[in-house]
Amino acid sequence: MKNFKVVVVALVMSIAAISCSSDDDNNNNNTSNNVMSIAGEEFDIAAAGLEDFGENADGSYDWDVYLLGDGITINSSTPVGQGAFIYLDLNTNSADGLVAGTYTYANERAPFTWVFADACASFNTSNFNCASGSYNASAGTVVISGSGNNTTIEVNLTDTSGASITASYTGGFSIID
Repeated sequence: MKNFKVVVVALVMSIAAISCSSDDDNNNNNTSNNVMSIAGEEFDIAAAGLEDFGENADGSYDWDVYLLGDGITINSSTPVGQGAFIYLDLNTNSADGLVAGTYTYANERAPFTWVFADACASFNTSNFNCASGSYNASAGTVVISGSGNNTTIEVNLTDTSGASITASYTGGFSIID
């Protein structure tokens, strides 16, 4: 009887260990790489939007990117809610969308430049209020690779006060009107 109890305890512990190991594996597979950091505060990116502003006077094309944290969703082509966001005003050489390459800051629009970028840790879309204070970038790069649902964006910007704005996102975009 004593040996039976030892075997049962060993069996239960083995099942528990296998169960925990399986849970750990699943958690590692679900870890999101879609994150942004605004002045040292990190947020998951829950959605991404893309808005087409058409051709600029210099022949470049104006595409705006929105990286949205938890709490902001895209509902019928409109961002709704409150949460963190990064906004990027990018200029490409294509009317068809974002183009792979490195985009750098410029005072005037031209292909592979960004002319405006800002971020907010607590933005309310209903009244356009940034409760946490807005960060306006003045230097840095945005690197885009891939396309469609496999577009990767790496953001490494610096705010006018020296605060860092970074993001890493891979996925597709909802169209924003």
